[in-house]
Amino acid sequence: MLFRWSLIVMLLGAAGCSRERSSVAVDAALLTQVPGDTIALGAMRVKALRGTAAWKKLLEQPGVNAQLDKLAAETSFDPRKDLWEILWSTNGKDTLVYARGEFAPMGLEPKIQREGVQRMSYKGSMLLGNEESAVWFVNSSTGVFGRTAKIRELIDSRDARKPGPSAALRERIDAFPPNAHFWAVADAAAMPSFESGPRGGMAANFLQNLPKLMQSVKMVSMHLSLQDGMAMETTAYCDSETGARQLHDSLRGMVGLARIALPEKQRTMLLPLLDAVDVRQKQTETTLLARLTVQQFENMQALSLPIASASSPE
Repeated sequence: MLFRWSLIVMLLGAAGCSRERSSVAVDAALLTQVPGDTIALGAMRVKALRGTAAWKKLLEQPGVNAQLDKLAAETSFDPRKDLWEILWSTNGKDTLVYARGEFAPMGLEPKIQREGVQRMSYKGSMLLGNEESAVWFVNSSTGVFGRTAKIRELIDSRDARKPGPSAALRERIDAFPPNAHFWAVADAAAMPSFESGPRGGMAANFLQNLPKLMQSVKMVSMHLSLQDGMAMETTAYCDSETGARQLHDSLRGMVGLARIALPEKQRTMLLPLLDAVDVRQKQTETTLLARLTVQQFENMQALSLPIASASSPE
């Protein structure tokens, strides 16, 4: 999958600054590539996890280093040390992934040596991929991945001023704390309608009611930090207090049901997280918070990594 190694996050160097940041740092070189019709975007900030227990545990997972070694051999960069930040955006139809890092040494042209990857020239720019999907290296430190036709649209408009994310999305981004390792924001009112198919199990009622619940949600934001254990906060901004209350009650009911209805193995793994969940409502906003200590998060990782390894293809 595209986000296979997305669990790496950026540590913003604040050396030389006379005061601490009050909001998350967003790479301006990436934001300038974001189309104006974007309705949702998020980021994995790339250097900070390298010094955290979560990053070390990830690298201890069987097969992870082998996959990264393979990626490093096929390209001109090693994501374990050369990747700085990943951003994604969608307009509801096309999804683009943007990356910042040192993709080629000494300013040389980045490379991807993998079966099926072709070099395709378009209006003076070099794309690596095929007619279905490709990477456009804007320069040796900025790359954009997506559907090839969409990448060509970006190249066509490269000299035009790009408005970037809407003011409403940017307002939520600017509100994220500076220690957020992962963040995402979405204009929920503009997102495609959610269609729930036939399902069973404990999530059935919640999923069946989700389209109705989402009708009142106008914006959703999420940020997560692994700096000291795990701290996650997700907020839905609704158009009325009634809508926020209905969402609040549904989320609390879902969490309570999960504590007793999950299969034993999943319950053992997720119980500390479920116990840590707090759902709050403040006027038209409903927020789900979760906080795990370092020990709690490491215990959950220890239980989840073997499950992930067993389910991964060789």
